[in-house]
Amino acid sequence: MSIATAAGSGVNWVRIGIEAGLLLAIGIAATGATLLMPGAQNWLAETLAFGWAVVGGFGVISLLWLAHQPSALARNWRWWLAGVIVAAGVVGGLSFVQGNNGPVYHYGLSGEWGYLLTNGSVGLAATEAVIALAVIGLLVIPNGAHWYGLSLRYAGVGAWKGMALVAIGARASGIWLATTVRVVRFRRSGQSEKPTKARKTRPAKRQTVTDDAPQPIILPSRTVGNGWQLPPMDILAPTEEHSIDQAAIAEMSEEIKEALAEHSVYVEVEDVKAGPRVVRFGLVPGYMPQRSSKDGEAAKQRPSRVRVGDIAKRQKDLAIALKSPYIRIIETPEPGEGLVGLEVPNPTPGKVLMRSIMDGPEFTKVEQKGGLAFALGQDAGGHSLALDLAAMPHILIAGATGSGKSVCINSLIASLLMTRPPDQLRMIMVDPKRVELTPFNGIPHLVAPVIVEPDEVQPVLRGVINEMSKRYRLMEEQGARNIAGYNSKAAEPMPFLVLIVDELADLMMTGGLEVEQQLVRLAQLGRAAGIHMVLATQRPSVKVVTGLLKANVPTRVAFAVASQVDSRVILDSVGAEALMGKGDLLLQNNDYPKARRGQGTLVYDEEMDRLIEFWRNQQGPRLPTINLDDDETDHADGFSMDSDDEPFGYDGNYLDQARDIALRNPRLTSAMLERRFKIRKSLADEIIGDLKGEGLVIG
Repeated sequence: MSIATAAGSGVNWVRIGIEAGLLLAIGIAATGATLLMPGAQNWLAETLAFGWAVVGGFGVISLLWLAHQPSALARNWRWWLAGVIVAAGVVGGLSFVQGNNGPVYHYGLSGEWGYLLTNGSVGLAATEAVIALAVIGLLVIPNGAHWYGLSLRYAGVGAWKGMALVAIGARASGIWLATTVRVVRFRRSGQSEKPTKARKTRPAKRQTVTDDAPQPIILPSRTVGNGWQLPPMDILAPTEEHSIDQAAIAEMSEEIKEALAEHSVYVEVEDVKAGPRVVRFGLVPGYMPQRSSKDGEAAKQRPSRVRVGDIAKRQKDLAIALKSPYIRIIETPEPGEGLVGLEVPNPTPGKVLMRSIMDGPEFTKVEQKGGLAFALGQDAGGHSLALDLAAMPHILIAGATGSGKSVCINSLIASLLMTRPPDQLRMIMVDPKRVELTPFNGIPHLVAPVIVEPDEVQPVLRGVINEMSKRYRLMEEQGARNIAGYNSKAAEPMPFLVLIVDELADLMMTGGLEVEQQLVRLAQLGRAAGIHMVLATQRPSVKVVTGLLKANVPTRVAFAVASQVDSRVILDSVGAEALMGKGDLLLQNNDYPKARRGQGTLVYDEEMDRLIEFWRNQQGPRLPTINLDDDETDHADGFSMDSDDEPFGYDGNYLDQARDIALRNPRLTSAMLERRFKIRKSLADEIIGDLKGEGLVIG
């Protein structure tokens, strides 16, 4: 017998040591290869993590035992099977130990496979442990099965009796406590407990939930000092309570973290703000796991955070995880917040009614400043969006059909009608579609009936410009800088004048360059004179919303549009193409250079009908006349836009210059003359007609 062989054992320990060393070397080599392959690391970490050490150790022992004592393993298979159960129990126990980040943070130190053994439930783990101990006992001591059966039987009977006694005791305690409380209550009140006969009541009628506007209780109207009465607040539908499902939002937070962690993007959800249609999650970028250096020691360096760009790249993965295509990642944090915003549709959406915004402090603050308060809606965090039209000073509203554009216009008009009498606010409405603004005919705020013919728009715009020049002369005489300063000095106050255009595209197609110039002129100079514009369109193209017009209208509201191109036309950025419709909007103005998401105010048709009827039935003092005729020409100022004067007059100078151009280009068109001479379309057509008569223009 050699020295390497144990006496009488038949085991070659030298061979076992060599084989164990070989297996150890293989394990070290596999570990090194794994460190060089990030994909393999992620797979090992996700599947069993630290549980691989338990499985690997048990496997090595089993292989060595099978190689040297195969007959002993066959004889002692019960012990081997018990070892398998113990190893599985250790792996399952590791699932309750949570790591710092990555898969071990979600599934524990035994990875996803180990998590499947217990499913994270302590009760399930305890049940499995009891069953495992019973099976191990049967495997190790098979002759004690009879005693196991008796012990289980007596344990079950004892547990059943114990539960019955607990139930009986709880019922008796409840009866005694109720009786004691009743006696004490009647003794304190000095009354005796007498049985009362139940009254018969009729069953209540079943209430049905509808989408109709709730019927408000109309209270007396509010009277202002100038003889007009403002509509009562109760003319609007009452506010509806909106409940938020906190459990669903918490579940969404976990889904966001897990979806990003699967791609090695670690974040923490710290700030959650729930709005009516959107929930905004504030994501804090986490730290990247440190990589080991070549010598196996952790690199001594400051841990780096996850880049914001990596979060934005996972937008599609988040959409799949949250089962919603309408998500938006805000990479630029809000002032004072070091968070990356993630906007997700609210699982329990709600409505934003006009009454809820007008009763809020934000709207009241704008109204008390003397501005034109506008209840736009609520932002993604549930805060009211109350704007001042006088400070904007103009607004562009764009969106596809059914996105909420017309409802937004109605909410703006309703806000003005609820807060301003006709002697403080006058309106001019243009509605080429003939169905959106024509119901407002008859209210005293209108300077003229709603304009429905595109050909009538240009004279009205020239009249508004004449009114603007007149106001500037009056302010010059009073030494005032704006309408507020003039009204504080003049005996007869000057009302605000709001021009509302429902479809800008029709005006631009029929009026061409002249309409654009007139709108730009009003946008540039109208603010100080108290003239403001509300421009709306459902076709936001570069021909409709030109660059010059957009530069003078800083406040823009974008509803859902068809493409990113349309979104860039309105906001100079993408985002509106991913909105959900039905009032979902993006707001951009001087206060919010980056588009801010919100939900528009909902105004029911019944509310608008009651509001219009209120103003139609009211008779107040005589209102000052605003002349919109374009036949008045002011030569002293620089605001004349009459067709008989420069720069739009038709004189020989224009005709001579047009002749010179036609000699070089016989295919001259009226559009080319419009752009060249900055004249209106009718004048350009007249010049082209004269040139055709002279034979200088072909076609």
